[in-house]
Amino acid sequence: MLVFVHQPEYIPWLGFFDKLARCDTFIIYDDAQYQHGGFHNRNKIRTKQGWEWLTVPITHGHPQTIKDIKISGNQWQNRQLALISQNYRKTPYFKQYYPIIEDVLTSNHELLIELDLHLIKTIAKILGINPKMIRSSEFPYFGTEKNEKLISMCKFIGADQYLSGSGGRAYVKEDLFTEANIEVQWHNYDHPIYKQNFEGFQPNMSIIDLLFNMGPQAKEIILKGGTLKTTKNPHRPTLPNPLIATTD
Repeated sequence: MLVFVHQPEYIPWLGFFDKLARCDTFIIYDDAQYQHGGFHNRNKIRTKQGWEWLTVPITHGHPQTIKDIKISGNQWQNRQLALISQNYRKTPYFKQYYPIIEDVLTSNHELLIELDLHLIKTIAKILGINPKMIRSSEFPYFGTEKNEKLISMCKFIGADQYLSGSGGRAYVKEDLFTEANIEVQWHNYDHPIYKQNFEGFQPNMSIIDLLFNMGPQAKEIILKGGTLKTTKNPHRPTLPNPLIATTD
C-alpha cells in the first residue's frame, strides 16, 4: 500500500493531484500546526498581468492546528467568484466547471479544513481520482519527530510504501523507514505546459486553471508531469508503478 501524507491545501496545484492519483491512501495531516504564509488558505490563479492570489480570510490565533482554523466571515466569497469569473469566463470549459466550484465556495463552511477537503474531494471526483482518504486526527499515532510520526502513521494503516515530495529530502531519513520495512517513493514533478487563457505560460497555478482551460484532458496532462523514484535498497525489490510517466 502506497500512502501519501500531506497537509490540506486550498484548491491545490497540479503536482498535489498527481501524487493523489498515484497513492492508495491519502492521509490528510490536519492536526499539524497551522503555518501562516503557506497554501492552507490560498492559491494562485492566472490573470492577464500574470497571476493573483485567491485567499480565504481566517480567524488568527497562535498556536492553532489546521483542523481548528476558522474562516472569518463570508464576504470573501463574492470577491473570489468575481475574480474567477473575470479571468476565466472566456475559457473553453468555464461553463461546465464554474457552477461546481461556485457551489463549494458558497457552502458557508465554518472551518477551513471543511472547505479545503470539500474542494479536494470534489475536484478529485471530476478528475476520476479516488484514493482512500483519512484525517490524521481520526486515528492514533505517536512520535515527536517528523519521521517518527510519518512511520507511525504508515504502520497504523498497514502501508509498506511512503510517497514523499522532493521537499521531503530535507527531513526524511530513509534508513528509519527501511528499519520499519517501509519503502520511500520519491515524487518529482516536471510541470507540463498547456494552453492558458492569456499569452505566455504561468506554472504552479491552482488546479482550476487547468480544468477551465483543458477540461476532460486535465487528468492526462497532470500525469505527464509526475515520476516516482525509489532509492535502491538491496534488501527490498522495487515494485513497479503503472502511472509513472515516460518521456522521449
